[in-house]
Amino acid sequence: MKTMEMSTAQIATAFAERGWYVMPCYPQQKTPFFPIAVNGYKSASNDPAKVSKWFERSKLLNIAIACAPSGLVVLDVDYRNGGSTDGLNTDTFTVETGDGVHLYYKATDLAYPGKLRQGIDVKFNGYVVTAGSLHENGKFYEVVKDIEPAPLMGWC
Repeated sequence: MKTMEMSTAQIATAFAERGWYVMPCYPQQKTPFFPIAVNGYKSASNDPAKVSKWFERSKLLNIAIACAPSGLVVLDVDYRNGGSTDGLNTDTFTVETGDGVHLYYKATDLAYPGKLRQGIDVKFNGYVVTAGSLHENGKFYEVVKDIEPAPLMGWC
């Protein structure tokens, strides 16, 4: 997926077509866009037509993915907080963020810790802002490895 060549509506719809639950966030923010996502991440949808309509009407919205409903767990590696991908399986769907990476995995359990280690948060109950979004620091989130999410093994 060459996200820099796609509109936010195209990117968000592509995620919904994968079966992932998508929701809009305010431009350049991580806050749900409450006029649409009235129940936060619980308002996310994997209906491509609905998702496309949301993002066609408001082209500057950030894109977020609700993790658990999508069957995903995301490791949020923040370099500024000392995070590193050392020892992690990086052979999975990956998004470069404003200051790190999101490593997407297939959820293999129903519960995960909120933190793996310093600089690495585990996102499952909630959502992550994703590719096609603009970080508050002005950098775009971008898919850097467009492959199927790998299963998350028991080490998390």
